Amino acid sequence: MVFIAAVVGWQLMLVRLLVGIVLVFGAATLANRLVKDPVDVEVDDAPIEDGRKGGLDLLVDWLRLLWWEIYTIVPGYVVIVLLLGAARTWLFHPGLTLAGGSILVLIALAIVGTLFVIPTAGEVPIVQTLMGFGLGVAPAAVLLVTLPAISLPSLYIVRSAFPKRVLAMAAGAVVLAGLLAGLIVSVIPGFHA
Repeated sequence: MVFIAAVVGWQLMLVRLLVGIVLVFGAATLANRLVKDPVDVEVDDAPIEDGRKGGLDLLVDWLRLLWWEIYTIVPGYVVIVLLLGAARTWLFHPGLTLAGGSILVLIALAIVGTLFVIPTAGEVPIVQTLMGFGLGVAPAAVLLVTLPAISLPSLYIVRSAFPKRVLAMAAGAVVLAGLLAGLIVSVIPGFHA
């Protein structure tokens, strides 16, 4: 938050903090209500043998599970990241990002920001650079909330650990939180400077 305040301003940091708190607690509450019985959550049938006690057997089981995770997750993750990387030219096209703060632009950026994978704090220099090229404050707020929250690759990784309706709700909640941030800064007069 200090990094955001120093780079793009304390007002955007405050909006991200407040909307982020609402997002985290709201999405967690909704997810808890969507999952009636946590025991019913489906999990991949990872190859592990029951009845082992520990020591070398524990290491063998751990290595087997590690290989299973690598085998089942990494290929899909790589494909998704490569496709998103190839599509970034169109997803963050200047016509979209610099088009202003219309509701359609905010919706498009909220969806794109939710799908894209960005490393921790990577959204700050992206937003700062786009603002340098003329990105408005409302689209910047949308990206500051959506880019770090969730991504298509992260949804892919946890797809077998959570019910699909929870993952869809989480992605939808991030899109709505991004829109909320964009709308908040659109109606506050100090942000139009």
